[in-house]
Amino acid sequence: MINQPKLPIDEVTYVSSLTRAEMEARLRALWKAGWSLAIIGDSLNPKRPKTTIHFWVRRAEDTKQFRAVPLPPPKSLTTSVPTKNAPRLRSVSPGVPTELRIKLQELSALSKRYRAKTSPTSPLAVANRELTELAQQLRGRGVPTAAIAEAAGVTYRAMARRLSNG
Repeated sequence: MINQPKLPIDEVTYVSSLTRAEMEARLRALWKAGWSLAIIGDSLNPKRPKTTIHFWVRRAEDTKQFRAVPLPPPKSLTTSVPTKNAPRLRSVSPGVPTELRIKLQELSALSKRYRAKTSPTSPLAVANRELTELAQQLRGRGVPTAAIAEAAGVTYRAMARRLSNG
């Protein structure tokens, strides 16, 4: 999972300078503003478990805060499930270029007949090396292994093994 966000440093310093009752009221204000109990607890020094923060927040009274309460991070950064207002962002992976699909299929068909005892100068051995190099170049550009395997007409496992051995 991604790293959990934390309270701003100046807020942590401010909270640690307060008395116990003031601190609990401030933590309650942070919680009501949308900060999770886990983030609040992990931000404090020393770290506190969520149960402790929950206990403090429940027993604290709502008091007027003389200092602005910082806004919490978007929910998509603090939860594993996207929310309506803050959907999870997905990166778009590049696919295999169309002109390389034909080349991958040709090399794949030849390299399927390659065996370890094949002469290193044979067309089968050359095709096998070229397929590995081309697959590694595509993987280096961020193309997913599954997309390379599909374009070459082989299983994901076969392509993953080729990429891990190269």
